[in-house]
Amino acid sequence: MELNSGAGARMLRLPERDVPVMLEADVLVCGGGPAGTVAAIASARMGARTCIIERYNHLGGLATGGLVIALPPLTDEGRQIVGGIGLEIRDAMLATGEAVTRGRADACYFDPEALKYVSLQLCLDAGAEILHHAWLSDAVVEGDGVRGVVFETKAGTATAMGKVVVDATGDGDVFAWAGCTFDKTDQIVGLDFRIGGVDVARWQTARENDSDTCAEVMHDTRELCDWHGPFELGALPGGRGVVWGNNGLRAADALDPRQLSQIDIQARVKIREALDILRKRMPGFADAWLIDTASQTGVRRSRRLQGIDRLSGDDVSQHDFRHPDAVGRGNDFRRTGIAYDIPYGVLVPEDRDGLLTCGRCISCDDDALEPVRVIQVCWATGQAAGTAAAMAAEASLAPRNLPVRDLQHVLGQASVAFAD
Repeated sequence: MELNSGAGARMLRLPERDVPVMLEADVLVCGGGPAGTVAAIASARMGARTCIIERYNHLGGLATGGLVIALPPLTDEGRQIVGGIGLEIRDAMLATGEAVTRGRADACYFDPEALKYVSLQLCLDAGAEILHHAWLSDAVVEGDGVRGVVFETKAGTATAMGKVVVDATGDGDVFAWAGCTFDKTDQIVGLDFRIGGVDVARWQTARENDSDTCAEVMHDTRELCDWHGPFELGALPGGRGVVWGNNGLRAADALDPRQLSQIDIQARVKIREALDILRKRMPGFADAWLIDTASQTGVRRSRRLQGIDRLSGDDVSQHDFRHPDAVGRGNDFRRTGIAYDIPYGVLVPEDRDGLLTCGRCISCDDDALEPVRVIQVCWATGQAAGTAAAMAAEASLAPRNLPVRDLQHVLGQASVAFAD
């Protein structure tokens, strides 16, 4: 290795090396969050040889490792918005009592361990290969097409090759390395947590009968902890006295490891301070204790693909936005009366073949991303991307050349909701 210590940034020149191909697949899904997991399930159910690569030791992404365990409704004003595999996963958790409804319509809280298990089991049942402990580091590009990815492991650097690659990294890592055009914005980053030993019945009674006191405690906690974003608490399933905490520390660059490290450190200190306030002042919290803080930092947005189509803020604000190339639907976790089609083109890069994306890094403007980035919409885009990838691989087509009507037909048979 050669260290260059000249003017400007210090740079280290690494030697050229041969990197082994660890695995090959028809469809290579990069990232095991909600979108990636469903993409892998959908692809494998189509009969494609499918592998999903995940850097942690579990599936579910921020929904599990990030403890983002509040699932918005899959319906809106009686309209089914998200069907297919996403609905299957949600209903599996409700059936075992590991999810409970909350608030409006069919919104729910769920046990993150339940989502880890259901995601894993559905991948195994479908025949998808799962590779954990692999940190993606580059894309393999040949001509105008993406052919695979490079990743780092304890065993060294390796590559994985696929006929079609699905970028489900959340941050659009693969399409960025591949040279695709993208936009990027920052948002509040936080670190969720869980508290045990709460007398939930007493707390909920106080919220109903002495709401001003409870609101004052929440306000003071948020101010003392200097959380610039949301701060909310919710009781979790099972009657075990477990409460979920969601927060936002400050806006940060989700691609900067130093900024993310500072947020992690500060958040864990502040969460303990928050717990101390809640013990002293919030009814029902006197014996509360900290179960855990999230193992994954709560990033809400970073890169967004420039696709051959794009969702706008106006599109996702309509009562019933329709698109002829719809491959799924979405709603808005913040309000009722919203339903919008997700066109296939938002999953397809404008300037690379062999690649699809899904999840929070699909092609949309900054305003559209807020409702698009949440779990149930990620399930919808994941199923569309996984199905399209399998079909394109089987037909030896670039994803952009896949007939959308054929894709819609297959998705319709899988109970994906995108048309009346």
